[in-house]
Amino acid sequence: MSSEAIELSRGDCELLLASLDIGRIAVVDDGFPLVFPVNYRAAVFAGTFVIAIRTRPDNVIDHPGRQVCFEIDGIDASHDGGWSVLVRGVLIESSPDPDIDSRPIDSEDRDAWRIIVPARITGRRVVNRSARWSFHPAGYL
Repeated sequence: MSSEAIELSRGDCELLLASLDIGRIAVVDDGFPLVFPVNYRAAVFAGTFVIAIRTRPDNVIDHPGRQVCFEIDGIDASHDGGWSVLVRGVLIESSPDPDIDSRPIDSEDRDAWRIIVPARITGRRVVNRSARWSFHPAGYL
């Protein structure tokens, strides 16, 4: 199998971030990395591209000023490929604003509105260069 990792531009990464609403936020707590799934919204806030989330006040995620990572990815199983976007930045407080509401699936007590201000956004797409039929023959038997 011949595959290739292709760097994504920041613009492509921002488009992918805008296309989804569930990702993972990573924090370090008590010396250990922790990763949590969160609903999010990609938005422009004060002229800057940001990732907006809502969380419970004073939980392990809710530490404004902390450096965090945020990640999303996608898989193209039929072609043995996929992509990943990583945002590194700082978590800051935000006031409630419908333009940046991440609309959490479980919104109960999610009263801490936070945004990740990116310091760096990177991404890669893995493309399989091998010719492969994308349909499984069992689907036709």
